[in-house]
Amino acid sequence: MQHRILLVAGFFPPYSPLGAVRAPMLARWWSQQGHDVRVIALENPAVAGQLEHCLAPEAVRYIPFSPPAPVLRQAADSAKVLLAKPDRRIKPHIESCKTLYRQVVHFPDRYRKWIKPAVEHAVAMAGQWQPDLIYSTAPPHSGHVVACQIARRLRCPWVAELRDLWADNPYNDGHPLFEPIARRYAWTTLAKAAGHVALTRGSAKRVGRALGRPVTLSYNGFGADDFASLDNVSAHDPHRLTLVHAGIIYAGQREPTMLLAALAKLDASARAQIRVIFFHDEESAVLSGAANHGVSDCIEMRDPVPRPEILKLEREADALLLCRWNDPAEDAIIPGKLFEYIGARRPILSIGSLTGEAADIVRAGPFGVVMTDPDDIARQLLAWLAQKDAHGGRLPDLPEEPTRAYLRETQFQQVDAAMADVLR
Repeated sequence: MQHRILLVAGFFPPYSPLGAVRAPMLARWWSQQGHDVRVIALENPAVAGQLEHCLAPEAVRYIPFSPPAPVLRQAADSAKVLLAKPDRRIKPHIESCKTLYRQVVHFPDRYRKWIKPAVEHAVAMAGQWQPDLIYSTAPPHSGHVVACQIARRLRCPWVAELRDLWADNPYNDGHPLFEPIARRYAWTTLAKAAGHVALTRGSAKRVGRALGRPVTLSYNGFGADDFASLDNVSAHDPHRLTLVHAGIIYAGQREPTMLLAALAKLDASARAQIRVIFFHDEESAVLSGAANHGVSDCIEMRDPVPRPEILKLEREADALLLCRWNDPAEDAIIPGKLFEYIGARRPILSIGSLTGEAADIVRAGPFGVVMTDPDDIARQLLAWLAQKDAHGGRLPDLPEEPTRAYLRETQFQQVDAAMADVLR
């Protein structure tokens, strides 16, 4: 049965980061199933990526995003002046006050100003087009607030998808005085949804425990057509072992320190045969780390490129680098790039942590290796160099059969089942 689905997505092409492919792929999937899909999203050129969507222009309404008001910017500038040469004894307190101020002013997140106009547009649109179901995918989590208010105004069922946890997210730097308020608000809002979807087992369990109801698990997955024309690509560099990191580097958390230490253990002749390509370097963690280890000659930084070029480079690479945070909080987090890596069928080098769902998936495939010891990583690099030489300058592809469990189409069927339960 075909339905009218209103998708609420803070990030939607072209105003979305390069890795935010879930929302446009959901819209495409539903359209292919014959559903009538409309989208409400943020118009925010600051996060414009290299993605496209398949919907007609009139099916997507972008709500302009207003940056913080001048008063808030002036307050932030004043805080910077205060911190220019602060007394060491008061600096931690000033930083704490800045964090508290930022969270209160930007609550529930920095995109809060789109909530009211987004809801008003949906209500006005309902005069000609009434959704059968509202589906929000976040972050930004203000999208869940938008969906919640639209569902209440239109008396329409709502399904909330958490690509990342809203409350109790280990990557959120919450102020201890305000965090309980924010957590309570998040769970109270999500409790009003008729259904919930999470992208990792750990997140599904956490949401299920907090709300006391079943939660659908639907991994990110990769598309069957993502690499359709890339079966017979040549090696990116037949003479050097090429590793590609296509995700975001988070300084102090998801960063390649262990790989850099491993490269430093190799002799100069081996290092000359290895190149690691990155597309993002938050706070120069990669470049400064490479310089500290004396391996800058192995590192190449590139500007972001359109997604088709990233997919092609992943296929051309000898191996794909997955950086994870060495913290138990990371165990229930799966970087979305992991599934794209699986679809590329190139060996994965997962570093940073030996535990967690991402590590389990890499091992179970088997899609590569999971390592944290620089000596082990160095030996793996040498083994790949020898294997590359033995196979004419390119490591063999991984088998296709194990990758099929992570097809995006398979995972979206779980979402369809959750929506069917809500609409029944």
